[in-house]
Amino acid sequence: MVDPEAAPPVYNEDGVDLTLIRWMLSLTPADRVATLQAHIYFVTLARESRRAREPHPRSDEHR
Repeated sequence: MVDPEAAPPVYNEDGVDLTLIRWMLSLTPADRVATLQAHIYFVTLARESRRAREPHPRSDEHR
């Protein structure tokens, strides 16, 4: 049986989620880059999607 007291902490004293840091460090450098590139791709798509939904002002409204 695993002693819950012996488990590594999930958060540090500043509230940082250590599980995400441990997970990223468990990956190879190439896997880390691929993961970060996938996040960048997602953020880019989200931004483009938001811009596409924003109303575009008509050219005569800027005068």
